[in-house]
Formats: sequence, C-alpha cells, structure tokens
Amino acid sequence: MIVAVISDIHANLEALKRVLDDAKSNGAERIVCLGDVVGYGPLPKETLDLVRERASLVVAGNHDDAVSGRADAASFIDLAADAVRRHREALGADDLKWLKSLPYSGAVGEAIFTHGDFVDPAKFYYIENDKDALASFNATDAKLMFVGHTHVPGIFLTGRSGTVYATAPQDFTLEAGKRYIVNPGSVGYPRESNGQCYSSYVLYDTKERTVSFRFLPFAVASVMQRGRGSATGLRSIMGLVAIIAASLAVICILASRSPEPEVVTVVADKEDALAIARKTLPLNSTSKSVRANLVLGRGSPAVSLKTEFFNSRDEVIKTSTDPVSQSKNRRLPVPADAKSVTFTVYKLKESDNPAITRFDPTND
Repeated sequence: MIVAVISDIHANLEALKRVLDDAKSNGAERIVCLGDVVGYGPLPKETLDLVRERASLVVAGNHDDAVSGRADAASFIDLAADAVRRHREALGADDLKWLKSLPYSGAVGEAIFTHGDFVDPAKFYYIENDKDALASFNATDAKLMFVGHTHVPGIFLTGRSGTVYATAPQDFTLEAGKRYIVNPGSVGYPRESNGQCYSSYVLYDTKERTVSFRFLPFAVASVMQRGRGSATGLRSIMGLVAIIAASLAVICILASRSPEPEVVTVVADKEDALAIARKTLPLNSTSKSVRANLVLGRGSPAVSLKTEFFNSRDEVIKTSTDPVSQSKNRRLPVPADAKSVTFTVYKLKESDNPAITRFDPTND
C-alpha cells in the first residue's frame, strides 16, 4: 500500500488539491495528515472539508487545537492569532467539534504519526536537531516515525550505536537495525528547498518499505483570499492574507537569490575530516539570540550545522546539530552564562563539495 503523508496545509486549498492530485497520479491509496489543517491561510472551511473527505487518518496540530478551542492561542504571534479568530468564524460547530476530536498520534502498519514530537504529542514540541530527535527515539520503539510542525522536510536516523544523524530530504529504503524520523515539510505554507519554495509531501510504500519525497512548485497566489463575504470583512481578511502572501513571497525570493560568494574560513579538522567551515562569535550579557546566517549556493549538497555555546571557562554548555539544505537563519536563544558561540559546518559525505555563499553569524 502506498500512503501519502502530508502536513501543515494551513487552509491553502489550491496547494492541497495539487498535492492530492500528484499523490493520486503516483499510486497513493491512503492519505495521512500530520495536522495543521487550518491556521494562517485563506480557505479553512473548504480545506477542512477536503481533508475530512480524503484523509483516512488526521492527527491534531497546534493550530487545529487553537482554532477548535482545545488549546489557548495566547502564545501565538499576531498573524497566527488573527487567523485563529478568523477561522473560528468561518467554521461551523461540526467542523470545530471534528478538530477538537482529532487524536494526537496514530499508526499505519509499522509507521507512527504525530504533529510535533513523540515525547508529549499534545504539547507540540519541535524536532529541530539531533537532541530533539533522540528524545523521540527514546520515547517509542517504532522504526519509522513521521512528524510535521517545522515546515522543513528532512530526516533524522539512528542505528545500533545510538548516535543520531540528520540528513537532507532524500528517498530511502528502510534498513534493518535503523530507525527513522521523517518530516515531509509543508503543503500550504512551505519554507524553502533547493533555492525555491515547494509544497512537499512523502510517499510511504508499506510493502516495499520505501520513503520518497515529492516537491511541487508553490504558487504564492494560492494564499490570497477569494472574494466573498461583506466588504468590511473582506478588507480585514485581505489585509491579513496580504501579509501572509508577502511573508511567503519574501521567503521564496530570499531563497531564490544567489548572493555574492564570500571568503569562508575553511578548516582542516584533524578529528573530523567532514568539518569544512567554522566561525566563533563572542557574546555578552545583552545577547539574547544568535543566527548562523548560513546560505549554500544553488545546487550545493546539503550540510550539517553544529552550534556550540561556551561559558567563560570554555566549557560547552549547550550544543545542537541541524541539517541545512539551502539556508539556516533561524534565531537560537542564548543560554545563561554563555560567553561565546561556535558554528561549525560539516559536509555529509567525504565526496561532497558544498558551496557556501554566506556564513556570517550575528547576535541580537
């Protein structure tokens, strides 16, 4: 059986239809949705109806819980909170009841599914690095796990050694002795991949035990609100959706730019020949967060980015490792007592030749 695993649709009906059509043409017999059917986008009712019709398993996402009232949206940013209020008004009582009834996890064959992580699925923790992934590996004995929430497609895997490795999205066959956490990315509100924005999802063949990623061109226009409702309501909605569209457009534009190459420090690491670049940033008491500002050239092989925070005695007090397929600019909070942070870029294979076009760590 071929299962299409989709996630983070965010009320984007056009993107959902395109993915479902692609899944059908590739032999998908079952649809599993990892949550966030609603939130952000323009057509919550129509999107929810199509998911209810086509998906055999839907697990709850944090935006689904916020819209249904099962969770508080107080911590949401203004854009997300505004969408929660708008979507509650657009959905009927039966829709809200359905959202509220969604399970936090599910299973199909040997695979298990949730929106955030498996340590506590109802709290929607992110799996963003090897430490996060290890916690979920330790929380279950499952060989194959699917998660969403980050909107970033990728894979974490571990074997008999217990070491966790992060890789860029790639097709694979399940191997004996290995376990996998797979994030299919986002259907309706993607970040970026290989220099462009794509709706992404995964095809899981339960018989052949294969996992394949699918990437479809993403149209920013798909988040624009269709004309309906009162003029006053439309002005409010259009304003909100224009912000969403602009945000997505910026993500796509930034991802597709080819910045001028900079001279990047190349390191020869005697302990690890895969280390190719390293930069250290001093921190002070006012430093709240840091960014790696790492950008790879178009077509470059993916890399791994290790972040290490050090105290005044040069002891590591926090570390994380993240896969980077195109860029890494996410803020990382600075832990207490941190006096410096070191970012190290590793190639994933000795034969890789990654092209770094920007590597300029900053603190905020």
